[in-house]
Amino acid sequence: MKATLEKIKGLEQIYIRGYEDSFLDQALHKIVAHQLTRDQVDLSTLQEDLDELERRYGMRSDEFVHRYRQGQMGDEADFVEWNALYRMYIKLHTRLSILQGQEA
Repeated sequence: MKATLEKIKGLEQIYIRGYEDSFLDQALHKIVAHQLTRDQVDLSTLQEDLDELERRYGMRSDEFVHRYRQGQMGDEADFVEWNALYRMYIKLHTRLSILQGQEA
């Protein structure tokens, strides 16, 4: 990860100093577009999984997580999975917001 961050910092310096070119622009746009597509598919899959759990237990995921973290839901396998899926969903949603240029 450190090497990747160093490369990103190098790219940032290229743009700050005005040395960018069309090849670099196109490559970066393709990388971001590809990641956006992958993340949107993954987010949709996670949403379907969360929707199923919400239907099964009759509560929204944010309500479940609040109650789960308060120790009110127990440690059944479904609840552990639901908590993990929700955390993954929030993380992925945040990453998508960042990639789309929105505040996270």
